[in-house]
Amino acid sequence: MIRDDLTGRRFGKLTVIKELGGGRILCRCECGREKEFNKSNVKRGLARSCGSCVRKHTRRDLIKDVTGQRFGKLVVLKELGYRRVLCRCDCGNVKEINKSHLLNGDIISCGCELKKTAIKSREPKLYKGTDINKITTSAATSRSSTGIRGVSYSKRRGKYRANIGFRGQKFELGYFDTIEEAAKARKAAEERLYKPLIEEWRDKNAGQQKKGK
Repeated sequence: MIRDDLTGRRFGKLTVIKELGGGRILCRCECGREKEFNKSNVKRGLARSCGSCVRKHTRRDLIKDVTGQRFGKLVVLKELGYRRVLCRCDCGNVKEINKSHLLNGDIISCGCELKKTAIKSREPKLYKGTDINKITTSAATSRSSTGIRGVSYSKRRGKYRANIGFRGQKFELGYFDTIEEAAKARKAAEERLYKPLIEEWRDKNAGQQKKGK
């Protein structure tokens, strides 16, 4: 199972059609072209089209003053030169934007729309600010070198390291001589931190289902 699988999700003109692993994804653009992208760049809105179908702006387009014009949620406040403009978003945030991206329609907000989409997509999985799906899976991430979630190997120390993340914090569980010891420490931490919240979430869902009958 791939952590944060984006398959089927749309970002600008791009639709993710496959997770490639190693932080790479395959996308299909509206123009029909398929292209490999850095996953992080797509999520952050830095890549919103294949790049080939984007309308090429003439020098005249780029030097034309667009101060006061609206592009999506952005209103241009000032021309900064070097194909950059200063914009105010409807959310109130002021941000410097690449003028070509603005004219292409690749950027339509300061980034607040992307944040709203990301939060909305996670809402069904969140309980008290925690992604339940994430803490109930035992599958290691694609970057894991040991195949055990929360356990890595330190070449410098020649030991196995265990850690666990919970509610925005990372807890170091120590270094161990064997992978079995590290895995055991990780499992104990899951029992202590994850299990009570998972059981509470399940009890709440069960109660809601009974009410709905």
